[in-house]
Amino acid sequence: MITTSALRRMAKAGDADAQFRLGYRIALGRKRPRPTRWKDSIALWQKAAVQGHVRAMYFLAVCHDCGYGVPQDYKLAMKWYKKAAQAGDEVAQYNLSLSYRFGEGVAKSKPKMVYWLRRSAQAGYPDAMRNLGFCLHEGFGTPKDYAGAVYWYRRAAKAGDRIAQFNLGLCYLDGDGVSRSRRWARYWLGQASDNGHRKARRLLNKIKQR
Repeated sequence: MITTSALRRMAKAGDADAQFRLGYRIALGRKRPRPTRWKDSIALWQKAAVQGHVRAMYFLAVCHDCGYGVPQDYKLAMKWYKKAAQAGDEVAQYNLSLSYRFGEGVAKSKPKMVYWLRRSAQAGYPDAMRNLGFCLHEGFGTPKDYAGAVYWYRRAAKAGDRIAQFNLGLCYLDGDGVSRSRRWARYWLGQASDNGHRKARRLLNKIKQR
């Protein structure tokens, strides 16, 4: 592990990755946020972000989004989320999709919400996979596509997302996008139940009693 003193020297010399890592270590290095140090970290992440460091862009966006060390500013948060999202950061893409859904820092736009949600899902982010499945299932911001919903629910479910596991179980119960199958419904509801999904546990018990 690189020492903090070495990171400081490298960051001072303009190394973007060192600036990001030093900022992370200052604010989060002991596995818990240290609010009094956010400003120091933000200054370092700002330097790294303007050099194109993608994770620094994302962390800078989160700080402006949540008001960590700076006044909360959704528009500034969206500026950095967009830069990180365009550079391929899947979590920034997901957060940007939520911003377009709720109109935080940007005008509401369901097409843009779905666009960034899909980008994030394609990059493998489970939350995005599950939410894209929901949008396709419900026709929210995009035409209904049960088969597409099942595809993304299954990918998120296999990644361990308990809500996607529950939703996939419901699809098998109702025959949405798949042939009805009580066996597969029980399987995915069981996976969700094992992961702590209470509704899945209750529904699974009802199915077993029939």
